[in-house]
Amino acid sequence: MLDGVYVANVTPFGPGPAHAVDLDSYLAHVRWLAGMGVDGIVPFGTNGEGPSVTTAEKQAVLAEVLSADLPLSVLPTVAEGTLPGTVDMLEYLNGVDIPAVLVLPPYFFTPVETEGLRLFYQRVLEVSRHPVVIYHIPKYAVPVPADLVTTLGVWGVKDSGGQADYADAVHAAGQGVLLGTEDDYPGRLPVATGVISALANIVPEQVRELYACVRAGDQARAGELSEHLQQVRAMTKEYASPGVLKALAQARHGAPMGTVRPPLVPLPADYDVGRALDVMGVTGLG
Repeated sequence: MLDGVYVANVTPFGPGPAHAVDLDSYLAHVRWLAGMGVDGIVPFGTNGEGPSVTTAEKQAVLAEVLSADLPLSVLPTVAEGTLPGTVDMLEYLNGVDIPAVLVLPPYFFTPVETEGLRLFYQRVLEVSRHPVVIYHIPKYAVPVPADLVTTLGVWGVKDSGGQADYADAVHAAGQGVLLGTEDDYPGRLPVATGVISALANIVPEQVRELYACVRAGDQARAGELSEHLQQVRAMTKEYASPGVLKALAQARHGAPMGTVRPPLVPLPADYDVGRALDVMGVTGLG
């Protein structure tokens, strides 16, 4: 069972032309998230700038995070862009203790025939010793039809499409759903086991409270929190979302979260962190 609040955690990059992964800051951010009580992290997804991180970098980071023995689950994203690259990453992950793998299909060639996606995920299932979660994010990558998900021997899907009937179909087939957007937790969580939240990078306590309210049937408070998180979410979309999330995470816990890798564009130097914290309803460290 993958349930609870997972964080689509960001990747801190240092300055300079290489924009190297800042491993110390990565671990500091994950430790803070663990202290805030989240159930897990999902490294190297969309907000983690996964397609901009090399396989070697991902493996180095995962080795450090997993050896830190933190009280949270690690659900790695495999977003390699090719079948051989996907297989290489899965074979590495076969040697580590994780609950599942989140696998994006190769994302360049569109449109893709359903049979091609079937062949891809059949190979994934042959290779992985861990349960497989399909990553459905049609805004940025190849969509994976629900009627394909339900015919494969996968755990289920991370649904970042936002269409209610998609999650309903997967749930009705007896498979799991992790919600990948914060659009409507009160309305959509009844068919999901958990959430993978970008906003939990900066307001993990609020996402956890909303999740708990929905599970407890407190619809009034859940509605209030959901409306608030929509305002926070809109604010994170004013610039490249990973950049905003890093700046605000840094303001909350103090670890330097660095910048984004091109082709994403860094935040402007005069970005108003104070205004953003006010929208979030939290205070920073300074």
